[in-house]
Order: sequence, then C-alpha cells, then structure tokens
Amino acid sequence: MSKELKDKVVEQETADPIMKKDNSTSFFNRIKKQVKTFNLKNNEYTTSFANTPSHVDESALDKELREKEKEVRLQEKELKKRALELENAKKKFEEEQRKIEEERKRNELARAEKERLEKERIAREKELERQRIEKEKAEQREKERLEKERIAREKELERQRIEKEKAEQREKERIEKERIAHEKELERQRIEKEKAKQREEERLKKERIAREKELERQRIEKEQAEKRKRAFRRKEKEFQILEDKKKIEFLQKENEMREHENTLLSLETTLISLEDKIEEKKLIISTLKNRKDDKEKIILEEKRLNSLVSQKQITQKDIASEKKIIEKIQKNLEIEYKLDGLKKEIHSIKKEVINEDETAFKVKYIDNNIRNIFVVSLIYIKTFILKNIFRIKIENYNKIKTIAKNIKVRIATSLILAIALSLCFLVTLKFISSAKEHYVSFGETNTTAVDTTEEMKKQKEAEEKAKILEAQEKAEAARIDSDAQDEEITAKLAGTFTSYSFNVDRQVTVNKKIHAFKSASWSDQGDVIEPGTKLTVNKIVSPAGYLMYHISSGALQGQYITANEKFVSVNSKNDQLDDFISRPVAIKFLATQNVYSDKSASKVRVTFGNGAQLNINGIGISNNRLIYFVSDGSFVPVNPIRVIEVNRETPKSKNIDNSNKDSSNSQNNQGTTR
Repeated sequence: MSKELKDKVVEQETADPIMKKDNSTSFFNRIKKQVKTFNLKNNEYTTSFANTPSHVDESALDKELREKEKEVRLQEKELKKRALELENAKKKFEEEQRKIEEERKRNELARAEKERLEKERIAREKELERQRIEKEKAEQREKERLEKERIAREKELERQRIEKEKAEQREKERIEKERIAHEKELERQRIEKEKAKQREEERLKKERIAREKELERQRIEKEQAEKRKRAFRRKEKEFQILEDKKKIEFLQKENEMREHENTLLSLETTLISLEDKIEEKKLIISTLKNRKDDKEKIILEEKRLNSLVSQKQITQKDIASEKKIIEKIQKNLEIEYKLDGLKKEIHSIKKEVINEDETAFKVKYIDNNIRNIFVVSLIYIKTFILKNIFRIKIENYNKIKTIAKNIKVRIATSLILAIALSLCFLVTLKFISSAKEHYVSFGETNTTAVDTTEEMKKQKEAEEKAKILEAQEKAEAARIDSDAQDEEITAKLAGTFTSYSFNVDRQVTVNKKIHAFKSASWSDQGDVIEPGTKLTVNKIVSPAGYLMYHISSGALQGQYITANEKFVSVNSKNDQLDDFISRPVAIKFLATQNVYSDKSASKVRVTFGNGAQLNINGIGISNNRLIYFVSDGSFVPVNPIRVIEVNRETPKSKNIDNSNKDSSNSQNNQGTTR
C-alpha cells in the first residue's frame, strides 16, 4: 500500500465518524423538532378550535393533517436511505482496514524471519569461533600437562636420590648411636654394680644403727613408762587424799547444816510456846475486860502480851535467818557435790586416756602390747566391715570391740571416717567437674623427646589461648554499653535512698545493651538485656534520684531497668506523666548542698548549708535524674538525705541572689559562688 493511499484512508477514517455523528444527531434532532412542532401546532389548534366558533369546517383540518403525515413519511424515507448509505460506507472502510492490517502482519512476519536467519548465522559463526578457541586451549593445556609431567618426573628422580642419600646417612648414624649406646650400657652396668655394693654396705650400716636406736628407744620408753607409772600412782594418791579431804569438808558442812537444823527446831519449839502464851494472855485480857476489873491489871497484862509478841517476832526473824543459812549451805553442798562428781568424771577420763600403761596416742591392745590409737582404729574398722558386711568370722572380735570403746580410739575412728568421707566427696566432685585433658602419646618411635616437649608446649599454648578467647567472649557477652555503665556507677555513688515513684502505663524498647536489676537498687544487678527487647512497664521509681522503670510482664516481670531515653525508647504512652510536675512548695536544706544554674547540674551557682529554705515551682527530669526547679531559675537535685520538702513560707524563704552574701559570711567553708 502506497503512502498516498494510507493518507487517504486515514483522512476517510477521521472524516467518517464526524459525518456519522452529524448525520445521526441531525436525524434525531429533526424528528424531535418535528414532534415538538407537531405538538405545539396541535395545542395551537386545540386552543384556536376552542376559541373559534362551532361553525368551522372539520374537512379542512383533516386535509391539513393528511398533508403533514405525507411530509413526515417522506422525511423518514430520506433518513432511512441516508442511514443505508452510511452503513455501506462503514463496511467498505472496515474491509480496507482489514486488508491494511493483514498486509502489516505479513510485513512483520517477513522481518521476523529475516532477523531469525541473521541471528542463526551469527550464532553459527560464534560457535565455530568458540570451537576453534577451545581446540587451541586444549592443545595448549596438553602441552602444559606434558611439560608438568616431565618436570614432575625429574623432581621425583631428584627426590628419590636425596631420600636414598638420607637413608644411607640415617643408617650410618643409627649404627654409630647403637655403638655409643652399647658402650654407655656397659659403663652404666659397671656403675650400677658399684652403687649396688655401696648401697648394700650403707644398708647394713643403717640396720646396725637402727637396731642400736631401737634398743635405745626401748630403754627410753621403759624409763618413761616407769616414770609415767610413778607419776600416775603419785597423782592417784594425791587425788585420793584430795577426795578424803573433800569428804571431810562435806561432813563438816553437813554437821554444820544439822546444827543449824537443830537450832531451827528449837526456835520453832520456842515459837510454838510463845504463841500458846500469847493466846493465854489474850484470853486473860479478854476475861478481865469482860469482868471490868481494874485497868492497871489490864494494862499490865497488855504489856506482858506486847513483850511476848516482840519475842515472837524476834524468834520468827531468827527462824527465817536460820532457814536462809540452811538453804545456802544446802545449795553450796549441792554445787560442791556436782563439782566433785565432774572432777571425778574428768579424772576417770584422764585415767582412761593416760594411765600407767598408756599415753595420749597409745593404748593397750588385746595382746597386752602398746599400739597407736590410729592403728587400733583401722583394725577395728577392718574387722567391723569383715564381720558385718562380708559376714566373715573374726577371732577376738569382742575384745577388739571392747578396746574400740576407749575414748581415744573413738576419737581416732571418727577422724579416720571423716577424712575418708571427705576424700570420697572430693573425688566425686573431681569426676563431676573434670574437664577434658589432652595427652601426648610417648609410644611413637618416629618422634624424639624434644619434639614431644615442643608439641606439649604448643598444645598448652593453644589451650591457654582458647581459654582466654572464651573468657573474652563471655566478658564481651556480659559487657553492657559504656554510657549505661557510667550511669550505673554514678547512681551507685549517689546513695541508696528512694524519693518519688509514679504509676505509668508504657510500652518501651531497649536500644542498647543494659543491665536488668532485681530490685530498686543500682547495686542489685541481674541479667543483661539485648537491644531490641520490647517490655511493658507500670511504674517509675527513683533510687538515688535516678529513674528506673518497673517491668510488669514477661520473663523479666518484677525487675527494673533504667528509664534513660538514651538507652530505652518509649513506643506507646498511656499516662499523663510529663517531664515537669508542678509542685508549688518549699525545700529545706538538711546539710551542705550545691545549687546549680543549669538543668544538667554541671555549673554550681551557690552552696547552701543546713537550715536554708527555697521556694520551688515543681520537679523535672534531666538526664534521667529528678531535679527541683527553684522559683528564681536555679536547680537542685532531689536528695531526701540533704533536702526535704516543707510548706512554703514566703517571708522566711530565701532567694539565692539576695542571700548569697549572707550564706557566704555565715559559713566560711560552704558559701562559694561560681
């Protein structure tokens, strides 16, 4: 299709829709206009008919209507004819478009076929080029392989020659070493014979000296045994004499107590007689008063009665004193009897431990020989195990058991069993907590002693390095962020007091590696929390004036973390707590305290002493620390040990600027302004 034909088709395509639109719109518009005009004419006709008189001719109207219908039918025929023409033109245009499209598709297929053939030709050329290059590379690789094989054969021959020379050298060295070793062995055997002869002479000499020492020791032991026997008998006699003296003292005190008891009985008899006399006197006085005798007689009898009553009181006092004396003597006797019994018990124990035949560490055995208490204890333990566990019949078991009841043997047995149990416990712990050990095989014939030592050193160094790396990894895992560690140290140094706590409802995320705390204390550190951990908190506390969050859920529930925004960010906040809390009160200083000119508490403005008072506007948070906001624009850290809150008293409150000089004059070591 030529370019001119294409332009004509495009013009026809653009022109036909416009024509169709104009024709279609004009056709329907004409019909609508005709209907409207027809309706208007009908309306006019009806109105005119209504207004005309009844004598108008109806035939004229029918004729006019028929003419109008003919006109409408003619117009309708013309419109239908125009629509058929447009439809035919549209079909022609679509047929031309279809032909153009088929022509375009055929052209595209031809172009695609040409491109495919061109690509196949290029691919064949590339494949041929690639095969040529591969062939050249294969030839080159084959040449290199042959060259390498030649070099390898030459190296192998050289290596075999060197190995042969080394083997001959080693064989010569081995023969030389064997000769030297044989000579050394002969020399060693000669020296060993000489040493054996010398040792035999020394052994005989030592045995002779040992026999002499043994005889001397036995003689000394006999002398010491005789001395012990004499000392034991002397001590026994002295103890017996002391016992006799103590018995005499007890008898004297008992006699004294009996004398006091006899005195007490006589006083009680006297008291009874006095009471009888008093009763008689009272009866006489009552009879005299009933008879109304002379008053002088009554007074005389009353005086006698009073004298008897005084005698009774004196007697009662004497009885009480005698009873106290008797009780005191009786208590003393009981105490002395107990002490004497205790002394006897101690003496019997001493007698059992050290007597005329035994010492502190020796005891007489069943064969009447003196043996060490530990040896006797071991014999008893052995016989006990054989008798009660293995059910073996033991001769003289009852005698051994009787000797084992000695207090010295019991103590030795207890010590031996305690040591054995301790060793078993330690061995068990060793097996449980033993680490893997590395051993070096010394049975290898191809390694020398020097190589083995070097290998052991290398293994030890490797083990030490591994341990150091493991310790570093553990320390790195347990190490928290340096800024968080600085905050913990500063808070620890600030103290242990807790000032304020606030209820909150927040979701937070840990940004850096920090510590969890088991309680509201900067010293009670727990596990390390990794960055990215999400937590729910329900309270803010202030140990040492530095803020902490209380964790309300999860695996760390009940523990605390720092509330510093550098390390913990807030994801969601469902509370009304702000960084500044209005609190119009006053603070009173209990000790020397710096007042700062900035919120970070880094620049000291003035130092106040005990008793000073300032008005504050409220409490704020700066660098995770509670700060009092003073009315004049200065700042004081919250510290209940140094500063307390009181009711605001405006006349008595101080201002830093006005009282700076007064504070510096009254306290020479505290009023320093910066």
